[in-house]
Amino acid sequence: MGSSIAVCQGLKHIVPNLQETKPTALLAVPLLIENLYRKINANIKKSKKDGLVNSMIHVTNALKVVGVDIKRKVFAEIYENLGGNLRIIVSAAAPIDAKIGKWVEDIGIAFLQGYGLTETAPIAALTPEFQPKVGSAGKAIVTAEIKIDSPNENGEGEVLIKSPTLMLGYYEDEEATNDAIKVIDGERWFHSGDIGYLDKDGFLYITGRSKNVIVTQNGKNIYPEEIEILLSQIPEIKECMVYGKEDPKDETNKELIISARVIPNEETIEEAYGKELTEEQIRDIIWGKIKEVNKKLTSYKAIKNLEIKHDEFEKTTTMKIKRYAELKKKQ
Repeated sequence: MGSSIAVCQGLKHIVPNLQETKPTALLAVPLLIENLYRKINANIKKSKKDGLVNSMIHVTNALKVVGVDIKRKVFAEIYENLGGNLRIIVSAAAPIDAKIGKWVEDIGIAFLQGYGLTETAPIAALTPEFQPKVGSAGKAIVTAEIKIDSPNENGEGEVLIKSPTLMLGYYEDEEATNDAIKVIDGERWFHSGDIGYLDKDGFLYITGRSKNVIVTQNGKNIYPEEIEILLSQIPEIKECMVYGKEDPKDETNKELIISARVIPNEETIEEAYGKELTEEQIRDIIWGKIKEVNKKLTSYKAIKNLEIKHDEFEKTTTMKIKRYAELKKKQ
């Protein structure tokens, strides 16, 4: 392609790095894109231009429908903060709130999502630039095929992948290889461990990880990622992890209650509610916001326990929370 690649120096350096390198495309994990979204919108709110920006989004969307695209001119100031040339943002490695993708599209930048695993080296699906679908992880890439294993009544099941980029196997671990790769009708299919569904156009939607699923005593499946996306929309929450916790009131220890482990966004809380708040006051603020989220959830998915955390979550190199490492820690 004759293109050059710049690697960001870290989350704190994202804006200066963008302004220095002036990229046309940004490939990033959701945490970085969410961070950009929050910073840009916080600056817009501080300058009291949020009403104007929202109005111009509606106007430019209406004009675009009739073939007039003036978004780059209207939102020139935002583009300058992102280096001036950005036209595509690709999010991959973890779920992202569709609201953020919609906002990126609203200001005139194509928002694409990719999906894959190390075992598929790594890309398996990608949103086509000519047919973006915010919220979807994309369509199977050329030469690859995706299908859903044993779908439930909602069409959800484990995501299976067939691709020429599929690994030969795990190094010197035949048992793990045979667990992950099954031969179906003479073809090797990789069992991803991800839960999702395909829409009528073949777009893939990931709803959770089979390893993370919380199964209630009544046999209901709850995917933590679905609830985490809703919690990530709360400005007072910096990061969160949802999991099933044994109910102390259940003597059989069979029932699980939905618990949220939350890192407060102290800067936002301080600006909105004042300084020197007690731990109890911070907890009450966040719990009040969680109650609002619970209204959007069916009763068995409602969060019933809140844990406040002030140190960072342990994460992988792709910025995913190491759930099992976190659950070993006492709160």
